[in-house]
Amino acid sequence: MSRLPSWSKGIIRDMSRYLLAALLVSAFLLTAAPKKVTGTAKGENEDLVLNATLYLDPADIKSLVGSDLGGHYIVVDLKVEPKYGKEITIDRDDFLLRTDKDGERATPYAASQVAGKNAIVLSKAPINSDGGGLTTGPTYGGMPTPPVMGYPSDGTMIGGGGAPPDVNKANVRIANDEADNPLEKTLDQKILPEKKTSEPVSGLLYFPMEKQKMKDLELHYGGKENRITLRFK
Repeated sequence: MSRLPSWSKGIIRDMSRYLLAALLVSAFLLTAAPKKVTGTAKGENEDLVLNATLYLDPADIKSLVGSDLGGHYIVVDLKVEPKYGKEITIDRDDFLLRTDKDGERATPYAASQVAGKNAIVLSKAPINSDGGGLTTGPTYGGMPTPPVMGYPSDGTMIGGGGAPPDVNKANVRIANDEADNPLEKTLDQKILPEKKTSEPVSGLLYFPMEKQKMKDLELHYGGKENRITLRFK
């Protein structure tokens, strides 16, 4: 078998280098790919069909409603289509967003809870100086502010103690702003309406949840006997 000429060996060596560089660049691009922040899902039961688009990125949320909502909310754009001309009742409390990350759950907020005069504001709760739990959050009208569904995820009430000092929890306060907030009007105009209908209805749902990945999220609708469960792609 004849030996390769010396000049061909140089070509093969250069090609190997180029191939290795291309593989390294491809691996870097795959690793550096941005996380998925918008997903869609579709599901149905005997009464209706749901088409949902979920938004995680604050910039996308801002394009929808004119505000990023402080980065504290996940927004779902939902279309509800009754089947066979049936009249259905749309109730936002029938929807629940759940994450596999830590089991946190949330039902959608009304526009007044997100941006009204008495809007509920999410923030990280500081740890007590003795390391024995969370400091108690602000109060409103003499009563402690209620915790958001899913905060904390271990079931401990805010200010209840017993939480390890390195666990991130959420504090809730009520922003008692006397001035009307134009954002509330926008959110209310775009929200999924609650009503009886036999026609398709569309609107947004505002879930108080943050720092989640698309693959971990699951949207539930309805009771056990007629439930729709959506995973987003």
